[in-house]
Amino acid sequence: MRIEIPSPRATLLAAVALLALATAPLTAAVVSRDLGQQLSLIQAHLDGRVVYATIQAAETTQLPAAPEIAFTKLTLEVKRDLVSGSTEAETLRVFVPGAGEQRLSISPPESEMRVGESLVLFLRKDAGVTEVDAAAFKVDSFAESFRTQLNRKGEIIVLGEGQGSAIPDNAKLGDLALKTQKAVEVLKSEQGNRK
Repeated sequence: MRIEIPSPRATLLAAVALLALATAPLTAAVVSRDLGQQLSLIQAHLDGRVVYATIQAAETTQLPAAPEIAFTKLTLEVKRDLVSGSTEAETLRVFVPGAGEQRLSISPPESEMRVGESLVLFLRKDAGVTEVDAAAFKVDSFAESFRTQLNRKGEIIVLGEGQGSAIPDNAKLGDLALKTQKAVEVLKSEQGNRK
């Protein structure tokens, strides 16, 4: 009797396939969205926000509406609201799906959720979040979190994520704010025409 032992590569491929099948219900896809689509998704014409902010605190928490998922609760110091144009400082609380070892395929990278990081975030109201904290917002996926850096002139640059994202190319924060405000005006107009 001859016994064949599968190659290491075949064993690895089989293990990956089994893992994919086992975790399929737990993973989610992030659909490509341009700026207008992303603003529509967060309902920026109503109460959604796009902010440039620095993370002041981060902690792991649970939400009663989704007890099987750990969330990262962020305290943000907002420096600019890209929808209203306001530069008045304010503090916001934001819930992000996934935390620590319980990160999801859609979770923003843990390196972006650290205290001291400055980001542009697309925020929306969520019933599961407002049940816990009426003033808080939610970030649904990594597609709504954009890193920033300073250029040589000291200007804030929002790092684009390529084709299919709300911010495909690197952009100065001020330019992105103007583009966002115009896109929200278009969205308001479209919503008004649907009534």
